[in-house]
Amino acid sequence: MKNFDLNFKPKEYFQENGHQIYDLYNEDEEQLTTIAIIEFGCALPFSSFVFLNSYFKNGNYQYKLEDEDQIHSYKIKHNKSKVPLTMGQVIENIDTAILMEEGSISYDEMPIGIIHSFLFKFFKPGDDIEKEMKSIQVDSNFYPLNEYYEDQKKFWLENLYNNDKESVAKRYQKAKTILMDDLERRIKRATPDICRNLIEKNEEEKLLFDKIELGESKTIEFKESLSLDVRQSQNNKSYQPKKESYIELAVLKTIAGFLNTDGGELFIGVSDDSKVLGIENELHKLHKSSKDKFQLHLKTLIKENIGLGFNNFINQKVLKIDGKEIIHITCKQSQEAVYIKNIDFYIRSGPSTDKLEGRDLVKYTNTRFKN
Repeated sequence: MKNFDLNFKPKEYFQENGHQIYDLYNEDEEQLTTIAIIEFGCALPFSSFVFLNSYFKNGNYQYKLEDEDQIHSYKIKHNKSKVPLTMGQVIENIDTAILMEEGSISYDEMPIGIIHSFLFKFFKPGDDIEKEMKSIQVDSNFYPLNEYYEDQKKFWLENLYNNDKESVAKRYQKAKTILMDDLERRIKRATPDICRNLIEKNEEEKLLFDKIELGESKTIEFKESLSLDVRQSQNNKSYQPKKESYIELAVLKTIAGFLNTDGGELFIGVSDDSKVLGIENELHKLHKSSKDKFQLHLKTLIKENIGLGFNNFINQKVLKIDGKEIIHITCKQSQEAVYIKNIDFYIRSGPSTDKLEGRDLVKYTNTRFKN
């Protein structure tokens, strides 16, 4: 097999030519570009297409894998990023996609990708599998996917199919059985990012999970911890876990920013890329595994830095998502300006929190807080 640079990624998907770049100040407008096309049946009497599209919104690239009529969409591993995907990530999206029908999983297709799913459905004993393979084309203006998949098809012909429908069927049935056998345990272990929606959730959990999957925005923010420096804790063996004021300040800035703008929701125990990590590690290292102590510390931080007068605008509770506990903080819009330590003023601007000073501060507060 040829060597391909799977770390390659283009500088951008959208060019500033007046039509393709997304207008960040128009939240109702949504531009897209197609970064990969999968064509099935190009050498057969029929043909169908699946598109990997990129949308640019709120400073993030968002990705959808969908068919030409947008009737079906696919659950993909990499659905959001701040920079274009690497070639390896695009291939993962194609090779591990699961077909979604009206928001639910179709068990006709397993996490083995849309190409193998197509072959499995239409390849019958006695068929010319090489002809079937040739009928599938993958193209992209951004990545050398055509060359990659032409090389892959040769490999699959030699090592995977060999005109043996029976062995293919058995392998697919085994994959299906593994998923259905012990759903939650096996899916979490095998492909948590792709398959976690297969696990049943109550309505509240599903609603929150959907919010998390959409990523950060003007009214949604994620923090991995309240006080713990997660990177130091993981990578520095000499680091003694402690409550870090700069980590806590980032949380307080977000809360103040929500109060001063349109309100919002802060999830503690969730990474920037929407992965639910949980707060168990921080609970154990800083609060003797006590959720009450954790919440009391958060309440004290808000009291000492923002003020008791804003308690009615802030609500916090512990929730369990994907079997992991997180802190969910909801903030209502305040009708009075909120400062950190009565000094620093913050607002939300897109998916970030910005400090206002001087003329900008005066102009904003005069407009926003008319009383």
